[in-house]
Amino acid sequence: MRLCVPPILALMLVPRIALGQTTGSILPESGAKSPFSPLAVPTSLKPQQKSLEQFLDAGYRILATTLSGPDQIFVMNHRDRTVLCALTPPDLRNGRNVPTSRCWALNKADQAD
Repeated sequence: MRLCVPPILALMLVPRIALGQTTGSILPESGAKSPFSPLAVPTSLKPQQKSLEQFLDAGYRILATTLSGPDQIFVMNHRDRTVLCALTPPDLRNGRNVPTSRCWALNKADQAD
């Protein structure tokens, strides 16, 4: 029996296999001695005073989404602006009965919107 692995999946698995990773991440650990591992570079996250809803109403499009604990994480863009938002669902056990969002600019262009 022959196993066929799609090319994109093979590319994603090479760093993991090469480093013997057993974590849930497909990315190699930062600082690992491997040609697949770039250095961890400081990145600024500028807090935004807008909600996820306001960004979507302004024309931002969702590029990617994932779950992180109770939060749904969104990466969005509009023209040359990129924003990361975390949407937290209501939690009636803690008295928070409305969803909230926190957003950060990922590039300098996001500072004036």
